[in-house]
Amino acid sequence: MKKNITVPGFMTLITVFLIVSLVSLGGLACAAAAGGSALADRSAEYLTRYRSAYNLSEKRLAEVDGCIAQAAESGLFDMNFEAMVSELDYAEYHIEKDFYTVSCTTPVDGSTAVYWEIKVPLDASAEGERYTVTARRTVALEPEDSSEEEHINVWLG
Repeated sequence: MKKNITVPGFMTLITVFLIVSLVSLGGLACAAAAGGSALADRSAEYLTRYRSAYNLSEKRLAEVDGCIAQAAESGLFDMNFEAMVSELDYAEYHIEKDFYTVSCTTPVDGSTAVYWEIKVPLDASAEGERYTVTARRTVALEPEDSSEEEHINVWLG
C-alpha cells in the first residue's frame, strides 16, 4: 500500500499568514489605544493641576494688588507696602531705582510652575493702574535634591 502524504497548499499557507497578521495588528491596535488612553488621562490630570495653579496664582496677584491699594490709601506707601508684602509667604520683592519688583512662583507639579512678576512704582496711587506685569509664564523648576557638586564618572580612556 502506498501512503499519500498531503502537504498544505499554497492557499492554506497564505490564509494562515493573513490570520496571524490580522490578529497581531489587532493586538497592537488595542495596545496603542490603551497607551493613548493613558496619555490622555495624564494630560487631563496635568491640565487640571495647571488650571488650579494658574487660578491660585491669579488669586495671589489680586492679593498683592489689594496690598498695593491699601498701602497707597494709607499715605505711607513704602513703609506699609513692604510690611504687607513681607507677610505674604508666597511673594518675593526687592527695591530697584524707581520701583518695587514683586514676583510669585506657584508650583504646578514637581517640575513646572506658574510665574509672574510685576513692577510697582514707589509712588503708587490707589486709583488707576497700580502696577505693570513684566512677566507671566510657565517655568521649569530645579530639582530640590540636585547639587552643583554632583560628579559624573567619565572614562577618560
